[in-house]
This record gives sequence, C-alpha cells and structure tokens, in this order.
Amino acid sequence: MKFFYLIILNIIFLSSSFFAEEGYTFQKLYEVEVELESTDKNSINEGMGEALKELMVKLSGASRINLDQEIKKATSHPEGYISQYKLSSRNEKIIGTFSFNGETIRKLLSDNSLPMWIGIKPKILLFLPCEEQLGLIHKDKNSMGQIDELCFQAKRDIVRIGDTRNIIFIKPSLDLTDLRYIDVYQPKSINDFLDKITERYSLSSWITCFIHDEFGVMMDKPNCLSPDSFQERINIEQTIEILATSLSEDFQLRIDPNLRAEIKLLISGIQGYSDLVLVEEIIESNVLVISSNLDSIQGSSIIYQLEIKGSIEDLEKLMNVNPHLSQQQDAQNNLLLEYLFRSKG
Repeated sequence: MKFFYLIILNIIFLSSSFFAEEGYTFQKLYEVEVELESTDKNSINEGMGEALKELMVKLSGASRINLDQEIKKATSHPEGYISQYKLSSRNEKIIGTFSFNGETIRKLLSDNSLPMWIGIKPKILLFLPCEEQLGLIHKDKNSMGQIDELCFQAKRDIVRIGDTRNIIFIKPSLDLTDLRYIDVYQPKSINDFLDKITERYSLSSWITCFIHDEFGVMMDKPNCLSPDSFQERINIEQTIEILATSLSEDFQLRIDPNLRAEIKLLISGIQGYSDLVLVEEIIESNVLVISSNLDSIQGSSIIYQLEIKGSIEDLEKLMNVNPHLSQQQDAQNNLLLEYLFRSKG
C-alpha cells in the first residue's frame, strides 16, 4: 500500500512576513501591523497597545499572557517599548506599522518569569478533505465552485490564525490508493490514518477541517478535529487554540529572575572582525546575559566569561536555536559551553 510520497516537500509557510523560525526570537525589532480607526493620537495609541498584545502572544506562545498584570500595564502604556512607527493606507484602510524594541520586550517577559517562545515552530500535519474532493455527494459545476471557495477560505483562515500561534502546517500529497482508505464520516478512520502519518514523519500533531457535516451537508463555516479536541468537531479558532496551548510548553522558556549562574562560553570559527562584532551582538542581545567579559582569543576561537540570570540550561536553550551557532559537545567540562560560529545562519 502506498503512502504520502511528497509530504516533506509540501510545506506551507504561514505568512508572507515569515521569519526564519530560530531568528525571530533574537530580532532587534519586532514589527506588527494593525488597522487603525483614524490618524489621531488616541487611535494610534490604541493601535500600539493592540499590536503589543498581538506580539506578546506570538513571542510567549501563551494565549492568556495578556491577562497578566505586568503585561496589562505594558499594553496600557506601550510607548516605552516602541522604537518607531509609521502610518500608511491600504485598500482604503489606515494601517499602523509598529516596531518594538526586541531587547526591551524580551526583558519584560524574563523579568516577570513569563514564558518566552524559544524560536522553534511546531510542525503540524494539515489535511483538508475538500482539497482532495473526498466525501462529495454533489459534483455539479455550481456546487464544485462553492466547495472550492469554502475550501480556499478555510485554508486562508488556518494560515492566518496559525501564524499568530507560531505553527508551521505541512500539507500532504496523497495518491488514489491513500484516498480509498479514508472515510471522512468516520472519525476513528481519519484519526488513525493521520496519527500514523504524523508519527512516521516526526511531526508534532495534526489538524483536519471539514466543510461538510457528518451527513455530507455543506456548512456555512468549517469545523475541525485535532488529537486534543477529544474527537469533537469545533471551529477553526478553537481547534488551533487548543492545539497550540497543548504544544506550547515544549517550545517555551520560563526564566527564574532570582537565579544566577556564571559560565565560560567558547566560540570557534571566527574569521574576522565582522564575525567578532556579530558574536558580540548575539551575546549582548541575549536576555539572560547580565554581564560578559572577553576572557581570551586563541586563533579563530574566543572565550567569554558570562554572568547570567536563570540556569545554564536556560542559556543553552536560547543559544541552541540561534541560526549562527552550532553547539559542540564538551563532556569533560560542565562549566564551559562551546559553539561553532557560522556567519551565514
């Protein structure tokens, strides 16, 4: 029996503004666009607060983070976190583009022991039966056009909502043999099938959405299933929320600001002054680093003495997702972290 044969090649990146997933955690500026009511000061301030709320969810991976008292204070007075903003017009709408200072934003999370997304996006299998024309009862031209429209809208909504929760969806490519083994009206059949594919390709989970109900009747809005929705079909927003929440702890860092540690950091592969400058920027922008001193330079390697808040394991998690660094194992020294520097991450 044949299975998915192009699945890894069919990755849907969720947004045209998609950043390299590891690099997003370390950005100097976080840019967020929101629609504004007008160009007056109150509208701009309100938009600034809404943009910061959106950023908090994305950077923390926690949907309820905006209920925290410290975050409420920040979103009520977001001016201190803004580096710049600009107004523009698009399709007769006023758009505010707000750029938040990355270092200040990360400090807000770490100082208050709030979760911080470490830059790894879970990869989720996305299966839409309507794209494969499964379970269709009416196949006349008009109904097919309606099906295509609803299916396209469902995918677009999944993309939009998933982008706010740091999810990458992977779309399978099925052959006819696969399609014969799926009964979209039997939850156990489709659950078992998607469980097997998810496990085979080491994906984090799966989601499937339907534009027909259990009786084959077309619905106004799609409903969805995931392993965490307890075999109950619910709307797209709820399904992605439940799924993202269940996965978030695996991709978050929660720092104890009262914990302190010292460690030496060895970085090899430094080829010139520009590499050294970039390494300095990486260290200085790391939210855990309290102080750093260049200890020695040995050929293409440099050693820093670091004082950090949080644990050494916390530092490792953040360093390991930086696209410019590749950890080198040193089992003989527990007080030394070693990385190979790559100028092109």
